[in-house]
Amino acid sequence: MDANTAEIKNYLHKLIVETDDETILSKVQAYFNTLKGKNIDWWDTISDHEKDAINIGLRQLENGEGISHEEVKKKADKILGRK
Repeated sequence: MDANTAEIKNYLHKLIVETDDETILSKVQAYFNTLKGKNIDWWDTISDHEKDAINIGLRQLENGEGISHEEVKKKADKILGRK
């Protein structure tokens, strides 16, 4: 293990030890599991709130309530004065 690897490990350890936020810790754990090749579906790693937001968005699209990516880009460009 080189010095850089040790520094990264120490920094990550410090971040983990200093947080009591279970959401952050769960996401870090899920990310590590994913990177290590365990077959974990990303859906199982997100919160119920995030799942609800995605499901609401999917229902809106099914009902024709969505707008295209191109339309969003045009609106953003107009707001930002790019076009």
